[in-house]
Amino acid sequence: MDNILSWSILIISLIAMLYAAFIIKNEKSDALDSAVDLKFYGLVFPIPRWWTKTSESENQITYERKDTRYDWKATFTHLVDLDQQKSLQNIFEEIAIERNLIFDKDRAIIHSPKELKNLYENEVEALRVEGTATQNSEKRLYYDGLVIRAPKGILFLESKASVLNGLLEGPFFEQMIENIKLENDTDA
Repeated sequence: MDNILSWSILIISLIAMLYAAFIIKNEKSDALDSAVDLKFYGLVFPIPRWWTKTSESENQITYERKDTRYDWKATFTHLVDLDQQKSLQNIFEEIAIERNLIFDKDRAIIHSPKELKNLYENEVEALRVEGTATQNSEKRLYYDGLVIRAPKGILFLESKASVLNGLLEGPFFEQMIENIKLENDTDA
């Protein structure tokens, strides 16, 4: 009898793990398939359905995870009163200084514009930097920032999370970035 119970528990556990692996494997495609489009200053962003809009104004929208205890937040900002000719690198550096961010030298990745394929192919200039960083000399976080010279102004997108939670929500933020479209492309 003990042998049957042990085998039953093992089989049920294996089935549960296989089911979980299947769900996790399909999570990224499900996120894109069920995404809600956010139209923001000439671009369309596919927002995963589990991101909750926690604040919205004319020039800024913030999303958070309210269905879990993740320490994660994404902010989309239209940078107003900004010199439109300023380089995206200078804009990013100014924002990093303003937010008191110091990136870990060996953990920061500056993405080439060609890696942002949809934007690059539509001749939309963008700069993306991601990695672990320290904010205000004490808070460790995983940071992903993107500056875009969008059709209707300069946008700054950022994803901030604790180092561990950045690994959980970061791939969905990255997927959203990889699938940005021009607003007029979606109207056709």
